[in-house]
Amino acid sequence: MKKTFGILILFILISLFLVLLFSFIYADKKILFVKENLENFLIPQETKSILFLGKMSGNHYGQGNTDAIFLLYLKDNHIFVIHIPRDLIVEIDGKFYKINSLYGLGKKEELLKEVTNFSGIKTNKYILIDSYLMRSVIDQLGGLKIKLIYPVTDAVSGYTLKPGTYTLSGEWVEFVARSRYYPDGDFTRMKNQFIIMKSLKEQLMKEPLEKLLKIAAFVINSKNHYETNLSLDEIVKLIKKISKIPSNNIHEIHIGYDKNIWQDGNYEIFFGSQNYLAYGLFPKNGVGEYTKIREIIREKIKEKIAQKP
Repeated sequence: MKKTFGILILFILISLFLVLLFSFIYADKKILFVKENLENFLIPQETKSILFLGKMSGNHYGQGNTDAIFLLYLKDNHIFVIHIPRDLIVEIDGKFYKINSLYGLGKKEELLKEVTNFSGIKTNKYILIDSYLMRSVIDQLGGLKIKLIYPVTDAVSGYTLKPGTYTLSGEWVEFVARSRYYPDGDFTRMKNQFIIMKSLKEQLMKEPLEKLLKIAAFVINSKNHYETNLSLDEIVKLIKKISKIPSNNIHEIHIGYDKNIWQDGNYEIFFGSQNYLAYGLFPKNGVGEYTKIREIIREKIKEKIAQKP
């Protein structure tokens, strides 16, 4: 059972998997499996794809922005974590938005459609958590042991966590997950988020089931801090499928900051009821022109699947 928990928990930091898994186990020990055929888009095989969103908690400007965005894609006994830049500029009804604002503006369907176009993978399900839930789970674990590859700097004070191994509280993990003070900005931050997810997976694998269930009870009572459109049947089937995938078949797909792929700068972005000048980026061939990006994603997936274990 602990092996199954470990595989699933890899995605907890920026996802609701802890909520989904423990809510199901805690509430009902019976497991029902229902067959399902998901529609595929561009990649012609049976797939599972779920958009994972993370946002800040509390009341502040831009509180609805989802500053952690990635697609979880299951294929041929592999799991792929596909990063999506929060600053990606998208066009909807003749207006330009940043993709991280769509959820907060109530444009969930538009967000899912844009993720489908970006990745080439049909996506109509999502899970969202806020930073309060992330911090609280880590603190209840007694902190998170993490090996930082990149320095993490506070843009205001200049304080820097140097590369190395640390045991961090939930607040400090959030600092690492949110910091984008790098030459390539959000792209290194996405790498840090993946490092945190792997660290959390390894730590939770060591925890006794009793402790995990105690955390689950807390999560279940934190309903204002997560949201999903997955049904119970879909959750169960997803758990069943992921639990069979070995840890070395979990891969990160990260399209870095490359001037041959991206164009960036300050642009007029629509937010609320008017345009604002803000940093953003989009494919070099134009807003919404994801052909090259889809090709890169497809090739990376093929490469990983073709590798011998």
